[in-house]
Amino acid sequence: MEGDSEKERAAVNLSRYALACHASGKPIKREDIRGPVMAGLNSRSFRPVFDLANAFLEEDFALKMVSLPQHEKKAARSDSANANASKTANRWVLQSVLPDEARERLDMVLAKDEKSILGFAAMVLSLIFVNNMSISHEQLVLYVRKLGPPACVFPAGEARDMSVAGVATDVHLESAAHAAIAYLARHSYLDKIALSSANGRQGFGETQATQQTADAEGESGVEYTWGPQAKVKLEMMDMARFIAAVSGQECTPDFIKAVGRACGQNISATGAAE
Repeated sequence: MEGDSEKERAAVNLSRYALACHASGKPIKREDIRGPVMAGLNSRSFRPVFDLANAFLEEDFALKMVSLPQHEKKAARSDSANANASKTANRWVLQSVLPDEARERLDMVLAKDEKSILGFAAMVLSLIFVNNMSISHEQLVLYVRKLGPPACVFPAGEARDMSVAGVATDVHLESAAHAAIAYLARHSYLDKIALSSANGRQGFGETQATQQTADAEGESGVEYTWGPQAKVKLEMMDMARFIAAVSGQECTPDFIKAVGRACGQNISATGAAE
């Protein structure tokens, strides 16, 4: 019979596993929790252990596990099918529970690579945001080439090859753009969507299709939208403020309305889409 001590031990293990996933930028997966984390406990203990681990994380680290949205699926699926698919969460990430005012007062120190990746991801996501929340593969490659992705988003070997006598060639820029987009998709900041001839969307998600190369797919009829990580970590109002700051404008109500029209959403003062 399972006792409180076994559940508390499992909750501590889950807290440590969640922090390790957070540090490595990976999602917390249900199948990994059911394995070594909850060894010896039955499936009915999952929710009590999960809730206890969340309580530990919130008390000690001001963090909590929040479920990642499902990857975007084929539009032809019925609403009821989509609803049923989202009833059970299978992946989570850690999110701060500190209020905005408290976070603003903190002097957060980020590693140089982390700053570069977050800044680059925010720029790419903002471009998708003001393009009615989707962008073609060709457009995204063009924008990423202009932005110049940070070297830390692709393998060290490619980073060394990126420069010839200090000057990046056209081939290297194209390769870097593709590698940077793949990096953001791999870390769930982007979802890759295949458009059918009937204008339906089919999300590759984490299926085998995600692993297909550009040569096999040809990237014809492919577009990108926000992935699960972006949807969890960024609210609409956060993105509106970011766009205002980058463009050197004030984030006025009129500006927020204009940004909302560009992304196809009505953005409320709370940051949610209406």
